[in-house]
Order: sequence, then structure tokens, then C-alpha cells
Amino acid sequence: MQRLRVRAARLTWALTRRRPEPEAPFAELQRIESDPAYRALFLAQLDAAITDRDAEREAVLHAIEAAGERLRRLVGPGGSDERAA
Repeated sequence: MQRLRVRAARLTWALTRRRPEPEAPFAELQRIESDPAYRALFLAQLDAAITDRDAEREAVLHAIEAAGERLRRLVGPGGSDERAA
């Protein structure tokens, strides 16, 4: 009898539960296209992210160039030819 109650409760729950509404595809894109204020905010954030990414890439480039210079100084003006001789 206990099993029947448990199964009935599970069956009732399964039949009466509501699934969450799936979000419409491209909901954010639709909002960007339809809401000028949201579009302006989105584009400002996108520009800021691109600027940050470019600054980070430039910093990495400078670090690589500095490491190359240090390596050149360690090797010396003749390069590896002096060590081989």
C-alpha cells in the first residue's frame, strides 16, 4: 500500500508540474534590435570590451618584445657563434 501511495504521488507530480517556459531564441538580439537604450548600452559595453582586449594584447606584445631584448643581450652581439668557437 505504501508503494502505491509513493507511485501515485510521483505520478501526480509528473502530470501536474509545469515546465519552465523556454526563452525565445535570440531574445537578447531581439532586445538589442528593438530597444534603443539597451542597444546603446550593449554597444558601449562591446566597445569597452574591445578596447580592453586591444590593450591587453598590446601589453602582451610589449612583454614579448622586452623578453626578446633581454634574450638578445644574454646571447651577446655575436650570437651563438662565439660560444661554438
